[in-house]
Amino acid sequence: MAKKRPKAESAFRRTPERPEGSACWLFPSTDHGEDDGFSDSQLEYFQGDHERHVARETIQNSVDQRLDYRRPVSVVFERFAMPVSALPGHASLLDTMRRCREFVAGQDKAERFFDSAAKFLTGTRLPVLKISDSNTCGLSGSDMDKEGNWYRLVRAAGTSSPKGVAGGSFGIGKGAPIAASALRTVFYSSINEAGEPVFQGKSRLVSHYDGGGDVRQGVGFYGTDGHRAIRNAALIPSIFGRKERGTDIFIISYAIEGNWLEKLIKPILYNFWLAIHHGDLEVTIRDGREKTISKATLAKDLAEHDCGNARFFFEAVTNPTQTFEKDLQYFGNASLFVRKHPDYPSEVMMVRKPRMLVRERPFRALREPYASVLVCDDDRGNDLLRELEPPAHDKWDKARHPDGEAALRELDHFIRSSLKSMGEAVSGELQDIPGLDRYLPDSDDRDPAFPGGPDAFEPSELATSEETGREVGAAGEPAEGSVDGVPRRAVVVTSPAGGGRHRKGKKRLRPSPTPPPGEEKGEGKRIRTSDIRFRSFVQRDGGGIEYRVLITGREPCEGDMHLVAVGDDGSYAADVESAVDADTRAPYPVSGPAIRGLAVGKGETIKLIVRLASNKKYALGIEAYEG
Repeated sequence: MAKKRPKAESAFRRTPERPEGSACWLFPSTDHGEDDGFSDSQLEYFQGDHERHVARETIQNSVDQRLDYRRPVSVVFERFAMPVSALPGHASLLDTMRRCREFVAGQDKAERFFDSAAKFLTGTRLPVLKISDSNTCGLSGSDMDKEGNWYRLVRAAGTSSPKGVAGGSFGIGKGAPIAASALRTVFYSSINEAGEPVFQGKSRLVSHYDGGGDVRQGVGFYGTDGHRAIRNAALIPSIFGRKERGTDIFIISYAIEGNWLEKLIKPILYNFWLAIHHGDLEVTIRDGREKTISKATLAKDLAEHDCGNARFFFEAVTNPTQTFEKDLQYFGNASLFVRKHPDYPSEVMMVRKPRMLVRERPFRALREPYASVLVCDDDRGNDLLRELEPPAHDKWDKARHPDGEAALRELDHFIRSSLKSMGEAVSGELQDIPGLDRYLPDSDDRDPAFPGGPDAFEPSELATSEETGREVGAAGEPAEGSVDGVPRRAVVVTSPAGGGRHRKGKKRLRPSPTPPPGEEKGEGKRIRTSDIRFRSFVQRDGGGIEYRVLITGREPCEGDMHLVAVGDDGSYAADVESAVDADTRAPYPVSGPAIRGLAVGKGETIKLIVRLASNKKYALGIEAYEG
């Protein structure tokens, strides 16, 4: 049954307790318009993996607002607890949360959110994440200056910077900090180019009835008379004040999950290592202790933290096998850095002028594994690429510009021709590994040498850079150690001398049906990851998801191997349910992430069929071990 609406009254009623010009919360009247529900599209986009979304979106906006190009932008993430009583408009916000709870009665998810919010606001202290930048422009413009950064960040929805080299300042990404708040509430504090302080709070809740019977909007503001920013430094609570030009964002009741510091470091390095390397950015994290990621520490930080392919791309830029430059018709000057290495992923990292990752893309134009970085930092090319990006800034879409198809074709040709010039291209001659063509990927980037039908396998390690919450680990816990590189995205079929197939006349080692005596429960001997090559492919069949794993011996070896599920920002222990030999169907013992009793000779390849306890599709890698 639809809710009966009380008679609407004035949108804003002043009382003796709230005189004109005072600071307060205001949720404007719907004025008989639509109600705001709990499923807010601007926030749903950033649910889950809050550290990743907050890091990517807030740092991008700060880098876009760089003030002095002789110095890096500095961004500081700091966690602290504040007294609940210090929250501006605390009592009013608590009352609003309770009214929202009444309005969503019967909606379980929304009820749980507002019950939790009320507990935070009736406690004693609130966890806060403060994100501060310096050497930035600050938030310019008045409350209604539609060209100003203040308006685009705080007041507007569905807008972004229409000019400059920015990656999309204050577009959809401004929802990430609000989504990370257990109250859906943030405060902004800035000092702009005129030295003027600006302060305001914002909540994205749901429509609700006020005390007078009016229906209020779900989006509300804290400021002068609610709707205006506070621009008098004396009226800004000291905990929110700034002393220099730049911007602070305060995420109230920050939704902390697990090891937040490690989970924050990974996306910082993964998305922004190139900006840090060029001295455009440095990031500090404070949580009882302090860590700064800068140009001077970058190599060490990339080696210590598992950040997907970032370390390999860094090595390609700092120690390339070859560098290509070309003046392109649509993009102006473009550079391609390429480095060959046996463990590299054969992918190209693509960036434009802000030097933030846009996407990774596999190019099978070179037989030898490589890592490559494409940089388009010409102003003309940067403007075009910016127009080709969707709001997530995670790809270039040819349909978004009249010249998009021709421009991206030119860019692809530059990349492919450069890679092919470095060595032997992928051969069109198919080698005779029986049934291997079934394992090969069926994608737009596939080489014609590798046919596959409707049932062709996909490489399990193909990743996405979409900014959506997604499960990346079968167990949900970080794996100890690092991933042995990141597996290559496609199988390259090599000649018999290269070990790509089983050679006639040589005895092949078979799996042991049980682990060696005394090792049934504990961890047995581990295979060194440097002694093998690893490939994995995934398909969905009637029984769910299964993985085909190819293990080729660089050296004779036997023992256990631990699998990990590889995500964009790290790896997680995989919970292996079963592993059998693809040819004989002989089972291997498994325990947690371990497949036990493996044995492979030099130049030999064994094929496994692996199932995980989770019936979801993951990118599989192996945990590095050199003991």
